[in-house]
Amino acid sequence: RSTAVYVLGQQGRLRHFALDESKIVDVAEFVISLITRDHGSVDAVPTHGRWRSYCVTIDGKQRDLVSEHVAQWRAADVSQWECARRIIDLFVVSVLIDAGAGSQWKYHDKEAGVLTRTEGLGMAALRMFEDGAFSSSSDNPFQADAAALLELTDEQLLSGFQVSKENPLLGGPNRAELLRRLGAALSQQTRYFGGSCACKSHPSRPGFMLDYLATCAQELKTVDIDDLWEAIIEGFAPVWPASRTQLDGVSLGDVWPCSTLAAANSDIGDSELAQDADFLVPFHKLSQWLTWSLLEVVVRLGGFTVSGSSKLTGLPEYRNGGLFVDMGVLTLSDSDRIRGLSHPQAKEVPLFDGSDPVIVEWRALTVALLDRVAEIIKQKCCAGGDVPDMFLGRVLEGGTWKAGREIAADLRSETKDPPINIVSDGTLF
Repeated sequence: RSTAVYVLGQQGRLRHFALDESKIVDVAEFVISLITRDHGSVDAVPTHGRWRSYCVTIDGKQRDLVSEHVAQWRAADVSQWECARRIIDLFVVSVLIDAGAGSQWKYHDKEAGVLTRTEGLGMAALRMFEDGAFSSSSDNPFQADAAALLELTDEQLLSGFQVSKENPLLGGPNRAELLRRLGAALSQQTRYFGGSCACKSHPSRPGFMLDYLATCAQELKTVDIDDLWEAIIEGFAPVWPASRTQLDGVSLGDVWPCSTLAAANSDIGDSELAQDADFLVPFHKLSQWLTWSLLEVVVRLGGFTVSGSSKLTGLPEYRNGGLFVDMGVLTLSDSDRIRGLSHPQAKEVPLFDGSDPVIVEWRALTVALLDRVAEIIKQKCCAGGDVPDMFLGRVLEGGTWKAGREIAADLRSETKDPPINIVSDGTLF
């Protein structure tokens, strides 16, 4: 679906943006320069995922907080399998609360200092995890389970994230509600999260997904990406708010009607658009980022080999998408820019709701453009040699996401906002 939108861009038939393909190579060159600066080569770049949020500099030293926890648990005779379950528990909760925090919120960490945006959200989730905020077990604080998540209050989450009038977090209560919905999903979807004994003593956990994958494994502990994807897209389906796009009464999550596709193919009206599956674009950005994140845990800690990871797409979020706008590949129409700047909450840049046709078109173009940037980087950096596994994940990390953040900081140093902002309610990613 995203490619279909991109083709319309090539034909000059977009409704909200103009596409300049001549500048895609400039984006690729910029990303390569960052990869070279920070990693030396693309094969040295780790894949994009939540683990990176916990590789931090503290007192001038690089530390991997995930690996430190695993080492401590192993020293206490916790099995490698249970260690993997615990990190899956952490990552699922941490990713679910990672919607845009806004430019005003800060997290003051006892070790890492002041953190903002995704790093701050990730650290706040880790500290709550360490304190047992997501666990109902008196024996093991280091887990997230259905029983505890169902009882999590808004006040607990807001306190854990240091939210106040002076330190506002966008959509704070909605994030708590997402975690309660996660608790309900875990209770309902015991096939994926029940483990071998889902009972009051052992309530369902995201980490029991590892046990489900073990039942799917072929020889040599090989599982297909489809198995991991099924556990995430089906298992966490009850988490998404019912107000999102629905088809036949089923909430689809991060799936949106695209008026650009409809305008090019039919005379369907906007009111009918969401009911026509042919014009829905399934981004599933959060679910895919969670898949990228858990893929690393399943391989590094779970000992699995995962095939088919090339099926994952790039992530259509504001850093990747903002990169293409800031570097001139995409130009927002004048009428949409004026409309976005007139939003009552808009400040320096145009602002739109997540369901706005501008945002849907932008995100679809971002998915297609990330593939094209990755292909250029592959040709320039891997010509005649082996292509590293999870290549697109390395490009995102090394990478387009970092490039989008850095160019935003250069162009808008005060807020570091992307060139187009999306209204955040704490549930849209």
